[in-house]
Amino acid sequence: MVAAARRVADLVKKEPIVALPTETLVEVAEKLATNNIGALVVVNPQNTKKPVGIITERDVVRAISMHMPLSTPVEAFASTDLITIDEDEPVGKAAELMLKYNIRHLIVVNKFGELRGVVSIRDVLRALYG
Repeated sequence: MVAAARRVADLVKKEPIVALPTETLVEVAEKLATNNIGALVVVNPQNTKKPVGIITERDVVRAISMHMPLSTPVEAFASTDLITIDEDEPVGKAAELMLKYNIRHLIVVNKFGELRGVVSIRDVLRALYG
């Protein structure tokens, strides 16, 4: 049974974990592991509410498999073609975007394009199907 329509903002539970473009592969891996998350947002150093990239566990594994030094800055391997969703959109729209772009994490922004959080495919499925 599909749950009642909810907004994406309802799925954002806490302040997002972020990285600066200059943080290293090992620093990002530590943040992912320590916080038990699958992705973090790379932000503009001058405006930490402005997303400029996203880094996932898969990106870290790919970088390591390519023998990148652990000191490699995140800006060298983060995805910069960002797919974002406004926090006021319904959860179903998040599912549509994830399917369309074959992604597991969406960056949530407010109407000004400022970072509000990240939602995972697990968050979306739980909201839709309980």
